[in-house]
Amino acid sequence: MKPFVPLSLLSAILMSAGVAAAAPTTEAPVGFSADELTYDREMKLIIARGNVTFTQNASSLKADHINYDTVDGAVIATGNVEIYTPDGGLMRANYAKVSGDLKEGLIKKIRYTLADKSVLTAKQAEHVQGNFTEFDDVAYSSCDFCEDGSRFWEIKARRMTHDKNAQTMSARDATVTVADVPVMYIPYFSYPDPTVKRKSGFLLPGFKSNRSMGAGVTVPYYWEISPYTDFLFSPWIATKNVLLSGDLRHNFSAGTVDIKGSYLRDGNRDRYNVEATADWHITDVWRARADIDRVSDDTYLRRYDIRSNVYDPWLKSDAAVEALTESTYFAFGGALYQNMRSDVNDDTVADAVPLMRFSHATTPDANGGYWSFDASSAVLNRKLGDDSKRLTFETGWHLPGITGWGAVYSFDASALASAYRIDNYFIEEKGREFSGTVGAFNPQASLKVSYPFASVGEKYSQILEPIIMGVAAPNSQNSDKIPNEDSNNLDFDDTNLFSEKRFTGVDRFEPGSRLNYGLKWGMYGKNGGSVSALIGQSYRFSKSDIFPPDSGLVEQASDIVGRLSIAPNGFLQLNYAFRMDRHTAELNRNDVSLGVGNDLLRVSATYINLQSRISEYSAYNTRKELNYALESKLTRYWKVKFNQQINLSKGGGVLETGGYVRYEDECFAFEAGLRKDYTYDRDYESGVTFKMGVEFKPFGAFNI
Repeated sequence: MKPFVPLSLLSAILMSAGVAAAAPTTEAPVGFSADELTYDREMKLIIARGNVTFTQNASSLKADHINYDTVDGAVIATGNVEIYTPDGGLMRANYAKVSGDLKEGLIKKIRYTLADKSVLTAKQAEHVQGNFTEFDDVAYSSCDFCEDGSRFWEIKARRMTHDKNAQTMSARDATVTVADVPVMYIPYFSYPDPTVKRKSGFLLPGFKSNRSMGAGVTVPYYWEISPYTDFLFSPWIATKNVLLSGDLRHNFSAGTVDIKGSYLRDGNRDRYNVEATADWHITDVWRARADIDRVSDDTYLRRYDIRSNVYDPWLKSDAAVEALTESTYFAFGGALYQNMRSDVNDDTVADAVPLMRFSHATTPDANGGYWSFDASSAVLNRKLGDDSKRLTFETGWHLPGITGWGAVYSFDASALASAYRIDNYFIEEKGREFSGTVGAFNPQASLKVSYPFASVGEKYSQILEPIIMGVAAPNSQNSDKIPNEDSNNLDFDDTNLFSEKRFTGVDRFEPGSRLNYGLKWGMYGKNGGSVSALIGQSYRFSKSDIFPPDSGLVEQASDIVGRLSIAPNGFLQLNYAFRMDRHTAELNRNDVSLGVGNDLLRVSATYINLQSRISEYSAYNTRKELNYALESKLTRYWKVKFNQQINLSKGGGVLETGGYVRYEDECFAFEAGLRKDYTYDRDYESGVTFKMGVEFKPFGAFNI
């Protein structure tokens, strides 16, 4: 018996509809099952009636009636024709006929449900010359059918052709309808068939408006340069200017390269940005990487809405060669910084080239103890101000464990040695410059012990855990001849209460012996939900002037820090962190995050209150800020949100107000949003931004 050939035609149709199906070979066996199966010797036909199932390869066909010509392999299927494909698709038709040579075929009144649940219908599909499949009176949509048989949106075309060799789909006399109302007519368009993952061509246009650019249109063009390289060109043509942007990507066997950028001419100024990443895995151990982030001027990214993280005070570009094993890390490279703040002189920003880091940890011994070794070097140069060269080495021995009576402990002993070459460093306390060589040495040892008490009940369990940590260190002071380059923003809180080193870098260290102690408690439900709390304090055995006056660590006995977390269920989540003056009980820090509600109404808020932060260790001053949002899923498809950011400090006010309304179902999404920005930065002016987006799934979105 000759093989069943229509499945090759069906494979072409399925690919044209967005689903790939493998065509059977001429040697593939066929199988029948039916209520009634007969053979007409005169016509040489196999005739199957009633619940007929025809299979070949991984595809199957069902129909009320099938005639199979054993001479030329032609198949005629009628009555409730159903064709199941290996990827989960289902095609329904009234009639299907295919010739045995695979060159001709016809299927009538098609309704094809793709694997993503979108549906293509056509009056008929004809397979011509083994390559072309032509559809007549086509309608496609990802929307569900309404009770009256209509769909919210459809793409209708007089004829659609699938060129299998060229891997393209082309449509003639195409119309986009919304609620049966024609909204766009396209006489002809072509696009890659679903078997093509990438192909050069124009993408969906978009609409954007911006205070600096005005209203305009984006016309993206995708260029497949090679199987491993592509380029996306996205010009924004607006009423006030034209902004050019692009993204070049290249993949190779051992890594990737991605280069993004934008450019416009603003009056007599060329304004641009470059953002690039490169990653090369040289071996299983060695890799080279680079991250470039540069911009022509401070306000360009924000003024022209290039990207969202435009409030960063610095842009960092760095590159390094790295090696990583289970126990060792090595890196050699450098970093360049670009200042984005108006109150900082660009010439005072340092370039860190070169930078080196080496870390190694030995294999734990039988008791769990191990050695660690760290070495680093840095060279910092400025156009204006001090330059420095630094070499550091640190070694330590670490022993974590649990005693026989259940106490959890960790012992750490370390020594840090640093050597500096300083040029032109102005010491404000002494009112003079220093140039020369200086060193620092800081040994210390610490022992942290906790003893958890557990109570297990039927509905919940509790854990009460007292913690104490002793740190022994000499009371040597930090040298005022060493600039502080990497140990800024010291803030004592619950996260570093039990840290050996509260400074983030090596330019500053915490002198003197001290005790850190606290109490931790938690209650955990059997079915989820929890409540936990931590409170603690640090006590120093000697005074030190290394800490800024607002750090909470100036006195021998520190401020009291703590945290409370409440999450009994999905309806309520509360986190509260604080730092309290031990004398006055005044709260020097409040940090609150709250989420309460359900899908019908959800309230989320964050509040932060930091007292004066004016010091060489901090990048910000007194800060009181509230962010809150109200969000509601009104129905299955409709969602609204309102949010506001408020500066509660003296002289502050509302920073930003915004909101949106969104509708989304299985095939269509609509969103409209409004945002009012009350801030300004040099040539960036505050204003109202309105955005609207419409998405026709799965084709993409039109954004205004």
